[in-house]
Amino acid sequence: MRKAAQAVGTAALAAILLGGCGSGDTGDGKDGGPRPESAPPDRGTGTPAGGSAIEGAWEAKSAHGKLILAITHGTVALSDGHKTACLGTVQEPAGVTTAVLKCTDGDTARTRGTLRPAADGRSLSVSWQSGPAETYTKSTDGSVRMPDLPRLPSGVPDGG
Repeated sequence: MRKAAQAVGTAALAAILLGGCGSGDTGDGKDGGPRPESAPPDRGTGTPAGGSAIEGAWEAKSAHGKLILAITHGTVALSDGHKTACLGTVQEPAGVTTAVLKCTDGDTARTRGTLRPAADGRSLSVSWQSGPAETYTKSTDGSVRMPDLPRLPSGVPDGG
């Protein structure tokens, strides 16, 4: 039952992430245009690991297609739009900002990755412990909408 609940939760997260991948076209012949970003809700005074430099929606291309990485309030989600949907936390063991994820399909290639934001804030390098090194580009054109990711409750396994 627990595994089924995890799969449903992660699949729902993937649907939220991918639901924001549209062009903004409403079908009325007018461009939807950029959407204003709303301020995130106040979730306490703690600073999430990694800080604001890694927060946001990020895109990369892999051999299998587009990857979407979303980071907010210390929660991280990854989806390839098809089979893989992963959810976890951002941690800072020994001062190294790391994404620790659990994937619904059992894939382990992208379950622990070191996050390094570029100085200009436009890209994020991720070196996956059991997979490739990838460079993600910050999505600023509205093609990926940033979901309001929930914080994982304490004690929930996060793949680490």
